[in-house]
Amino acid sequence: MKKIVYFILTWFTLLCVSCSDTDYLNTIPSESKLLMGINPTKLSGTGNQVLLKTMLQVSNLNNTGIDLSSNIYIFEDAQSNLGLCAKVSDGDKLGQTLNKVAKKIPSKKGFEFYALSNNWVVGYSDKATLIMGPVLQEAMLDLSTTMAKYLAADEKDGIVSTPIFSKLDSIDAPMSLVCEADALPEQLVTPFTLGTPRGTDASEIMIAAEMAVEKGCLIIKGKTFSLKPKINEALQHAAKIYRPIEGKYVASMANSDAFGLFMNVEGAKLIELMRQNKGIRMMLAGINSAIDMDNIIKSIDGDMVLISPALATQGLRMSMAAKLKHADWLADVDYWKQSVPAGGHIGDWGRDCYYYTGNNTTYFFGVTNDWQYMSGDSKNAALRSVMPATNPISSFLQNKIKGERLAMVINFSALQGSKAQTFASLLRPVFGDLNAIVYTLKVDSVNND
Repeated sequence: MKKIVYFILTWFTLLCVSCSDTDYLNTIPSESKLLMGINPTKLSGTGNQVLLKTMLQVSNLNNTGIDLSSNIYIFEDAQSNLGLCAKVSDGDKLGQTLNKVAKKIPSKKGFEFYALSNNWVVGYSDKATLIMGPVLQEAMLDLSTTMAKYLAADEKDGIVSTPIFSKLDSIDAPMSLVCEADALPEQLVTPFTLGTPRGTDASEIMIAAEMAVEKGCLIIKGKTFSLKPKINEALQHAAKIYRPIEGKYVASMANSDAFGLFMNVEGAKLIELMRQNKGIRMMLAGINSAIDMDNIIKSIDGDMVLISPALATQGLRMSMAAKLKHADWLADVDYWKQSVPAGGHIGDWGRDCYYYTGNNTTYFFGVTNDWQYMSGDSKNAALRSVMPATNPISSFLQNKIKGERLAMVINFSALQGSKAQTFASLLRPVFGDLNAIVYTLKVDSVNND
């Protein structure tokens, strides 16, 4: 009997300790769209400390009352507010630290709040410290009200029991990320939605990834999934069409270009994914009314790249190059010329080379002698699309693309919009000055037949 009682007490003690280890995570709202974890026990260097030092504007964290051995989490809540959550080891010490480095603002629900000079707001309980922002000074009181709600939350309102945390916890990496696709900058969402059923919302698509930093580049290796079985099945099926990238166009992306999407596909399979995709349909709407892009894409068989000099939200500012199986669609160009919509025009600019103008769009396209498709918003852009750039992305980045099944390269300085810029500023203390982000698709098992 004593052994049973001892066992129960031991189990209960361990349970309490276990619970207390994650209690601070109740501060992260369960409806968060993005969750990034930084594990200080696995992270080489002092990236995790640099982040907190930068946010709190202190030079030494040892006596701040923050538990430096526990994971730090960055999240985006349902209202698109960014936040950082860390575990508190001593609330009194943390209060003393904040009194020295920040300006006190009114308390809410018994929690103390401070305004940091970098436009972030920090609040804390005896379990968690929460930093959110950035916001203008006049919005800080409203934000602190939201933060008080998060600090007062219990387990049923916190992140721990959610699928997004469970997925993050299963990734064995110093830095990991799980997010909804709509938590990303809008210009980058489309590649993650390829293959989903028509009408799928970006919030229904999830990305799970491990992250690392190499040579000034944030390397993200991840996969897409969905909590909805039908969408998840479609995503996993879509991933199987991608073949290893040979590298024909890896040097075509200039180091000044904003975005590059690389793949190796059979066009007949790719077009089935693209037809269902709202983002791609909108992107091609300006030219698809005059040019049969479906047949052009069907003729692809091999490496393919889409490159944009800027992450424009309007207009087609993108070049496409691809290895072709055939160019039978060239026989249809005369028909396209005759049936072009009113106000549009299709003309010649070389052998098997054409241009379209109309609908506020200019698009040059053609076929080279060695069966490559080239295109762009000008003659020079089209010619450059199949040639190495004068100043291409680094050989390091080129090698990161080769052999992968899908790779997306983003010039860090090209990220636009308040969400992207805020997230970039939040990551910079951890990763330092970043030149590029590289996302590659992780595929567990592949059958391209």
